[in-house]
Amino acid sequence: MTLLLDTNAFLTPAMTYYAFDICGSYWSWIAHAAATGDVKSISPVKRELRRKDDNIRNWIDMHGSAIFIPDDSAVTNTMSQVATWAGSNGYTPAAVAEFLGKADSYLVVYAMLGGHQIVTLEVGAPTAKSKIKIPDAANAHGISTITPYQMLRQHGVYF
Repeated sequence: MTLLLDTNAFLTPAMTYYAFDICGSYWSWIAHAAATGDVKSISPVKRELRRKDDNIRNWIDMHGSAIFIPDDSAVTNTMSQVATWAGSNGYTPAAVAEFLGKADSYLVVYAMLGGHQIVTLEVGAPTAKSKIKIPDAANAHGISTITPYQMLRQHGVYF
Protein backbone atom coordinates (compact mmCIF):
# COMPACT_ATOMS: atom_id res chain seq x y z
CA MET A 1 0.00 0.00 0.00
CA THR A 2 1.41 3.37 -1.00
CA LEU A 3 1.48 6.09 1.64
CA LEU A 4 0.31 9.57 0.59
CA LEU A 5 2.03 12.42 2.42
CA ASP A 6 0.07 15.44 3.59
CA THR A 7 1.59 18.91 3.35
CA ASN A 8 2.33 18.87 7.08
CA ALA A 9 4.35 15.65 6.71
CA PHE A 10 6.81 17.79 4.75
CA LEU A 11 6.56 21.21 6.39
CA THR A 12 6.54 20.37 10.09
CA PRO A 13 9.55 18.02 9.93
CA ALA A 14 11.45 20.51 7.74
CA MET A 15 10.84 23.36 10.17
CA THR A 16 11.38 21.38 13.38
CA TYR A 17 12.69 17.93 14.28
CA TYR A 18 13.86 16.76 10.82
CA ALA A 19 15.29 20.04 9.54
CA PHE A 20 17.47 19.53 6.47
CA ASP A 21 20.63 20.61 8.26
CA ILE A 22 20.24 18.22 11.21
CA CYS A 23 18.44 15.19 9.78
CA GLY A 24 19.07 14.84 6.08
CA SER A 25 18.48 11.11 6.49
CA TYR A 26 14.72 11.69 6.77
CA TRP A 27 14.70 13.45 3.41
CA SER A 28 16.95 10.85 1.81
CA TRP A 29 14.59 8.13 2.99
CA ILE A 30 11.53 9.98 1.62
CA ALA A 31 13.26 10.32 -1.78
CA HIS A 32 14.25 6.63 -1.76
CA ALA A 33 10.78 5.48 -0.65
CA ALA A 34 9.22 7.59 -3.40
CA ALA A 35 11.48 6.01 -6.00
CA THR A 36 10.37 2.54 -4.88
CA GLY A 37 6.69 3.55 -4.81
CA ASP A 38 6.25 3.16 -1.06
CA VAL A 39 5.63 6.88 -0.49
CA LYS A 40 4.01 9.43 -2.77
CA SER A 41 2.10 12.65 -2.55
CA ILE A 42 -0.16 14.55 -4.90
CA SER A 43 0.10 17.64 -7.08
CA PRO A 44 -2.15 19.78 -4.83
CA VAL A 45 0.28 19.15 -1.93
CA LYS A 46 3.18 20.10 -4.21
CA ARG A 47 1.43 23.35 -5.11
CA GLU A 48 0.95 24.16 -1.40
CA LEU A 49 4.60 23.42 -0.64
CA ARG A 50 5.95 25.46 -3.55
CA ARG A 51 4.35 28.64 -2.20
CA LYS A 52 7.42 29.07 0.00
CA ASP A 53 10.88 29.83 -1.30
CA ASP A 54 12.86 27.72 1.12
CA ASN A 55 14.59 24.38 1.59
CA ILE A 56 11.38 22.44 0.92
CA ARG A 57 10.94 24.14 -2.43
CA ASN A 58 14.57 23.38 -3.36
CA TRP A 59 14.18 19.76 -2.26
CA ILE A 60 10.99 19.40 -4.30
CA ASP A 61 12.77 20.81 -7.35
CA MET A 62 15.38 18.04 -6.99
CA HIS A 63 13.13 15.10 -6.02
CA GLY A 64 9.55 16.04 -6.85
CA SER A 65 9.21 14.11 -10.09
CA ALA A 66 9.49 10.81 -8.19
CA ILE A 67 7.19 11.83 -5.36
CA PHE A 68 4.20 13.70 -6.72
CA ILE A 69 1.45 11.88 -8.57
CA PRO A 70 0.26 13.99 -11.51
CA ASP A 71 -3.26 15.37 -11.58
CA ASP A 72 -5.84 12.76 -12.59
CA SER A 73 -9.12 13.40 -14.38
CA ALA A 74 -10.74 10.52 -12.42
CA VAL A 75 -10.67 12.78 -9.38
CA THR A 76 -13.75 14.74 -10.46
CA ASN A 77 -16.34 12.04 -9.83
CA THR A 78 -14.86 10.94 -6.52
CA MET A 79 -14.43 14.56 -5.40
CA SER A 80 -18.18 15.06 -5.74
CA GLN A 81 -18.68 12.16 -3.30
CA VAL A 82 -16.28 13.75 -0.78
CA ALA A 83 -17.85 17.19 -1.29
CA THR A 84 -21.32 15.77 -0.67
CA TRP A 85 -20.08 14.13 2.53
CA ALA A 86 -18.48 17.39 3.71
CA GLY A 87 -21.58 19.42 2.95
CA SER A 88 -24.01 17.03 4.63
CA ASN A 89 -22.35 16.38 7.99
CA GLY A 90 -23.07 19.58 9.88
CA TYR A 91 -19.80 21.36 9.12
CA THR A 92 -19.95 25.13 8.76
CA PRO A 93 -19.94 26.47 5.19
CA ALA A 94 -16.51 28.02 5.91
CA ALA A 95 -15.15 24.63 7.04
CA VAL A 96 -16.46 22.94 3.89
CA ALA A 97 -15.04 25.66 1.64
CA GLU A 98 -11.63 25.50 3.34
CA PHE A 99 -11.49 21.70 3.15
CA LEU A 100 -12.49 21.57 -0.51
CA GLY A 101 -10.14 24.42 -1.40
CA LYS A 102 -7.01 22.78 0.01
CA ALA A 103 -5.01 19.65 -0.75
CA ASP A 104 -6.76 17.89 2.17
CA SER A 105 -9.83 16.89 0.18
CA TYR A 106 -7.67 15.76 -2.74
CA LEU A 107 -5.62 13.52 -0.45
CA VAL A 108 -8.81 11.75 0.59
CA VAL A 109 -9.92 11.40 -3.03
CA TYR A 110 -6.59 10.05 -4.25
CA ALA A 111 -6.46 7.64 -1.31
CA MET A 112 -9.95 6.41 -2.21
CA LEU A 113 -9.04 5.96 -5.87
CA GLY A 114 -5.76 4.16 -5.22
CA GLY A 115 -6.40 2.34 -1.95
CA HIS A 116 -3.69 4.41 -0.26
CA GLN A 117 -3.09 5.33 3.37
CA ILE A 118 -2.59 9.00 4.32
CA VAL A 119 0.36 10.25 6.39
CA THR A 120 -0.57 13.36 8.35
CA LEU A 121 0.09 15.07 11.64
CA GLU A 122 -3.56 16.10 11.91
CA VAL A 123 -5.58 14.55 14.69
CA GLY A 124 -9.25 13.80 14.15
CA ALA A 125 -11.88 15.93 15.82
CA PRO A 126 -15.16 14.25 14.83
CA THR A 127 -17.37 16.52 16.94
CA ALA A 128 -15.83 19.77 15.70
CA LYS A 129 -17.85 21.48 13.01
CA SER A 130 -15.68 24.51 12.27
CA LYS A 131 -12.85 22.55 10.60
CA ILE A 132 -12.77 19.30 8.68
CA LYS A 133 -9.76 17.24 9.68
CA ILE A 134 -8.16 14.78 7.27
CA PRO A 135 -8.49 11.81 9.66
CA ASP A 136 -12.24 12.40 10.00
CA ALA A 137 -12.83 12.71 6.25
CA ALA A 138 -10.59 9.74 5.55
CA ASN A 139 -12.28 7.57 8.18
CA ALA A 140 -15.70 8.41 6.75
CA HIS A 141 -14.51 7.03 3.41
CA GLY A 142 -12.75 3.91 4.68
CA ILE A 143 -9.24 5.35 4.47
CA SER A 144 -6.77 5.04 7.34
CA THR A 145 -4.30 7.69 8.43
CA ILE A 146 -0.98 7.44 10.23
CA THR A 147 1.61 9.89 11.52
CA PRO A 148 5.09 10.32 10.02
CA TYR A 149 6.48 8.49 13.07
CA GLN A 150 4.18 5.53 12.40
CA MET A 151 5.26 5.61 8.74
CA LEU A 152 8.91 5.35 9.74
CA ARG A 153 8.22 2.52 12.20
CA GLN A 154 6.13 0.65 9.61
CA HIS A 155 9.10 0.73 7.25
CA GLY A 156 11.74 -0.03 9.88
CA VAL A 157 13.44 3.33 9.42
CA TYR A 158 15.66 4.73 12.12
CA PHE A 159 18.24 7.52 12.14
